[in-house]
Amino acid sequence: MKIKKIPETELEIMQVVWSNPTPITTTRIKQILEEDRPWSQGALQSLLSRLIDRGFLKAGMKGKNKTFEPLVSEKEYLAVESSSFLKKLRGGSITELVTALYDSKAITEKDIEELDAFIGSVKKDEQR
Repeated sequence: MKIKKIPETELEIMQVVWSNPTPITTTRIKQILEEDRPWSQGALQSLLSRLIDRGFLKAGMKGKNKTFEPLVSEKEYLAVESSSFLKKLRGGSITELVTALYDSKAITEKDIEELDAFIGSVKKDEQR
């Protein structure tokens, strides 16, 4: 299955599912989402149905409660989103993107050090 970008509101729902133990009920999803703003039950049901249709969620039942589990991991989705974003901006150059983020103070020296450590660990893994 090819993972496609999802709209912002559907992404909000997926972030709740990804960051909580699953299966998660509709009621629990709504409670968490409403910590930021009110959500209509009907709108939430529609968006959950769309996420099922798009292959992001699987629905089930736990007693009388409808539950949901992710079929696409957050890591998989992040990889698709990041690749798409990088292609749109900076012509696919990760170096130019990091430079722009650094110049705009969106990332710190600490972030750069963490990236450096990550790159070092990847290189070690590749050498094995």
